[in-house]
Amino acid sequence: MPSETDDFLLSNYTEKINMTTSLGQTILPYLSFTALSSTVAFFLCGLQICHRIKTRGSSEGTSPAPFLLSFLSCGLFIQYGLLKDDDVITYCNGIGCFLQACYLMYFYYMTRNRRFLNKVISIELGIIGIVVYWVAHSTNSHLTKTTYVGNYCIFLNICSVAAPLFDIGKVVRNKSSESLPLPLCVACFVVCLQWMFYGYIVDDIVILVPNVIATVISILQLSLFIIYPGAPAGVLPQKYEHI
Repeated sequence: MPSETDDFLLSNYTEKINMTTSLGQTILPYLSFTALSSTVAFFLCGLQICHRIKTRGSSEGTSPAPFLLSFLSCGLFIQYGLLKDDDVITYCNGIGCFLQACYLMYFYYMTRNRRFLNKVISIELGIIGIVVYWVAHSTNSHLTKTTYVGNYCIFLNICSVAAPLFDIGKVVRNKSSESLPLPLCVACFVVCLQWMFYGYIVDDIVILVPNVIATVISILQLSLFIIYPGAPAGVLPQKYEHI
């Protein structure tokens, strides 16, 4: 038989859980707005790359990979947001998908290697089209559709957030953080931290897991500015062309 102490502890624990849930629901509208706004601002960083391409007069030396990966990720997340009936996810990735498409069109206009882009863009549009068709016509349950699309989104997000690990390795080898863009690293940390809390409050593992990983990676990146504040003697800083 449960004792009075056990009942008190259980009641106290339940009360704390309810208070936490209530607090989360209170701040959710504000967090949704700031997460959406900061993410759209982060998407606009692509303008800097496009400006750099315009200044050079060519896309040579600049990789389209960030645009391509973001376009595919946003395209699938739109479908996920619709399945979850989450307007914040849907609107955010709708704007992101539009911006990435604009960046890709400009990159396509400025590049000489259009054959490669034609193949990759066709594959990405095919993937998005297949997913949309499957969701619309599949006889699977709504939960099954949401799970499958969510898993694809998690995979793409993890691939995206893992990209900075290559920069971390270069910084450690060169013992210099000058190759890392500090404002972009801070912005990435702020955006990922907000989405991590958003995923926790709405209890969405598809949003939570990739952004926990991204937040940890962002913290590692920011710590490098303290560990390796400048370039060692005789080493020239390297600048990388990516988001």
